[in-house]
Amino acid sequence: MDEWRRGWPVVTGAALAAATGINLLYYVFSIFIPPLQQETGWTLGEFSQLQALVGVGSLTAPAVGWAMDRYGVRPVYALGMAMLTLLFLTVAVMPFVPTLFGVMVFITGLIGVWTTSIAYTRAVAGWFHDNRGMALALAATGLSLSAVLMPPLFGLVIENQGWRAGYLLLATLSGLVGLPAILFLLKGTPAALLTKDAPDVTDPSVLRSPGFWLLIASMLCINFPGSGILSQMVPMMLEEGVAAGAAALGISAFAAGQVVGRLACGYLLDRANPQRVAFFFTLVPALGCFLLWQMTGSPAVAFLAVAAIGVQQGAEIDLFAFFVARRFGLARYGTIYGWIQVAAWASTIVGVLSFGKVHDLTGGYGLFQLAGGLAYVVGAILIAMVSLPPVRRA
Repeated sequence: MDEWRRGWPVVTGAALAAATGINLLYYVFSIFIPPLQQETGWTLGEFSQLQALVGVGSLTAPAVGWAMDRYGVRPVYALGMAMLTLLFLTVAVMPFVPTLFGVMVFITGLIGVWTTSIAYTRAVAGWFHDNRGMALALAATGLSLSAVLMPPLFGLVIENQGWRAGYLLLATLSGLVGLPAILFLLKGTPAALLTKDAPDVTDPSVLRSPGFWLLIASMLCINFPGSGILSQMVPMMLEEGVAAGAAALGISAFAAGQVVGRLACGYLLDRANPQRVAFFFTLVPALGCFLLWQMTGSPAVAFLAVAAIGVQQGAEIDLFAFFVARRFGLARYGTIYGWIQVAAWASTIVGVLSFGKVHDLTGGYGLFQLAGGLAYVVGAILIAMVSLPPVRRA
């Protein structure tokens, strides 16, 4: 209970910041696609290329993680959230020029990585040891709850006021909720907790570790299907037979699955074999992909399937943050987690590009859904193979 008494403000602040940072844009961006498509005439494949620019910009994650290890989480996190707010405001008011819009999307990736799970998981992991799994889950649940509640709101705002109003709403949330949460609730890691994890390792040791490469390979498999499906959730739900007015609820179903996945996974990580927990939660979304592949035309099945995929996407942050902290310690957590983020964004780029291009070439999403299910199966096997040192109870 001492951990919770000392650390609950950090969990609360991390949850609020996670809910209003760059990840919120990823969840609601597919709502922006229809009005932008009407204004630009771009195809879904071209929107995939646009979204991939965010991933290219986010490949600076190891440098951001190093900065957090060197200067602390709060100053880097706060600066990133402030710049992200200004970026959202700029996009909302600037003239629409396709090339300029693409540049701003790329800059979104450069700045947005400062506000991703590198930041809030590092803040939380530093305050919890015995209850780290559940603490990480509660912090990440802030984003899931936001993704459940916000898509209908963004859908309403964009439908009535246009896509620029959607960017203004993003700026309001990041500037008036996320930034104050970082400044007033996040705190530095207690020095006593740094010694309770696995001993720190140097970068060459990390590169020689099979566990590091298994995590990288698993992330490549896991993030590929989930990011692709989320990137064009609304168009996909329309093709699955969901009515236009309810298509944005597919994002909410996805996020509801995340809430379940994060809380259940976090609870079990503190109490059961982590490798078995990781295997189970990475295998669940394969069922969702196979359902989407085989059951096109059934809205109820489509909502169930995307919720199943959301279960793993919710568990993902718990799993990788937990495995990195347990396997490699906290002193270089940001740098190591940053490299895993590179893998995540590399597979995101492939997933986003593939999802749109498969549709352009085949007229449907079925081939991608099948490949996504197989990728989840491989990712589950790989992460279950990561060895972890015995836990040291406080």
